[in-house]
Amino acid sequence: MNTPYCKKHGLVRLFAVMILCLVLPLVRAAVGAEQGIHLAFTFDDKAAQENLFSPNPSSQIEWVTNFGRSNNTALKVTHIPGKSYIGAENAVRLTFAEPLPAGGVYNISVWFYVPSADNKNKDTLTGPGVVLNGEYAQSRYKLPTNFGTMPVDQWKEVNVTTPLMEVPLRTIDFRFVVNEERKHPDVWYLDDIVIRQVGELQIFAVPKWDLSLPSLAKTYKDYFLIGNVMSANQTTAPELTAMYKHHYNVMTAENDMKPLYLAPAKGKYNFVAADTLVNWALENGIKVHGHTLVWHSQSPLWLTRNGTLTRAEARENLQEYITNVVGHFRGKVISWDVVNEAFADGAPVISSWKDALRKDSPWYLAYENGADKSKGESGADYIYDAFVFARLADPGATLYYNDYNETDPFKREAMALMAEDLNKKWKTDPRNTQPDRPLVEGLGMQAHYWLDTLNVADVEATIVRFIKAGVRIGISELDIPAGSYTAQRTPPLTKEEELKQARLYAQLFVVFKKYAKYIDRVTFWGKADSQSWRANGSPLLFDEKFAAKQAYYAVIDPEGYLEKHR
Repeated sequence: MNTPYCKKHGLVRLFAVMILCLVLPLVRAAVGAEQGIHLAFTFDDKAAQENLFSPNPSSQIEWVTNFGRSNNTALKVTHIPGKSYIGAENAVRLTFAEPLPAGGVYNISVWFYVPSADNKNKDTLTGPGVVLNGEYAQSRYKLPTNFGTMPVDQWKEVNVTTPLMEVPLRTIDFRFVVNEERKHPDVWYLDDIVIRQVGELQIFAVPKWDLSLPSLAKTYKDYFLIGNVMSANQTTAPELTAMYKHHYNVMTAENDMKPLYLAPAKGKYNFVAADTLVNWALENGIKVHGHTLVWHSQSPLWLTRNGTLTRAEARENLQEYITNVVGHFRGKVISWDVVNEAFADGAPVISSWKDALRKDSPWYLAYENGADKSKGESGADYIYDAFVFARLADPGATLYYNDYNETDPFKREAMALMAEDLNKKWKTDPRNTQPDRPLVEGLGMQAHYWLDTLNVADVEATIVRFIKAGVRIGISELDIPAGSYTAQRTPPLTKEEELKQARLYAQLFVVFKKYAKYIDRVTFWGKADSQSWRANGSPLLFDEKFAAKQAYYAVIDPEGYLEKHR
């Protein structure tokens, strides 16, 4: 028997509870259960629940009546062979008929079970987890993921409490968090999901974008492209699409085009999320920048086996991966971050750019394994190969190297020397059919700065050095959170901090405009403070309510803003 539990908890919460009682009659809880229960699922009523639970692309689900934790029913999840097991693609998604209201804190309890009989992997299994609103990459609402390993033939509870939800809670993904050192289950069960509101609701206005504000893209249409990041799961929100089309004309995939998500196993490619994102951009007249092909992080083990493959094996994998991925998006992507973050931090003064590389990068280690020193080969050669393979796969795309701390003198010089050296080598490469065109055409300045340590003169010095190297420039991941790397802040900004942040943004854009003929695009890494990976420092132009901050007005008119706020 399913009994709705719709007890009122005070006038403040009355409206939200009434909504839940009206539209979610499947709530199941015993009479006399503790206060605060909004939803409880034991999977004994498929007809009432099947429209709320759905598998993500790599899984299939079924209601079973011969097994369960608290009764003989549960939701069985089976991974589809050959499909990706990355990100939210292996998840089961609960989509509320009516979102749980903003202003609430919610406790989520869910039980997972992995049967040994149905799984070839029976130990060191990756742990289960919970994701809110599909926003795995957004730090403000990102839940803990460290729940240890998953035992077999035992029920394991995941119990988490959300932060204060300043946006409605629309979906919850139940999934196994990817860990390359652990194995994932092929079959698992869900049961006894209980969602409780903790405390009283707070009254929050639903965040809304103000499209009457001047467009960032139109403001800089005569200078360079203005971009931001997107995720595939965000493309279905009409209000977000309208905002993006208003302010931006180029898009970078925040995660969906990284190697880990595109090719989880050798010969197995999954373009579902990336295609969704790219097609959304093109349908809305937005250009696409690809991020990223080669990186020591967020890459599947098969490419380098963590540096243990031989040089020949790693090179073969590199060529296969880049040829497949760049070829798949050929004609749809205007530019690529071919190699990302290859240089180490805090390197000494260098005589060669190769001295400054990450020598512990899996790509470097694999290429070093079998390098013929008598021929001048080294672990650094993967960078040149990556650019050549990308050029051959899509000659129409502009090819970038991308890195952070690009204003540090050693890294600035290393990046410039690398571009100069590889472009000189490419001139005599027999595969080069355009001898006057550089191979490394651009250098990406991630521009992840800090309010307390940013020196705009260092940014200009880096731009000038890169221009001397004969390359284009991309400001690729711009944000300026409060504090510093060693003294990070929590929100909100003080009035003085917001003004200082705005002045720095204004100073940056004065410099960007000065060198605009060398700059292809300026991309912000996040649309609003609450959606930033550095959310605690409130780093962007719009706050958690999507309202324009002083920084927005500083970017719209940097010279005027600096004149007014000397």
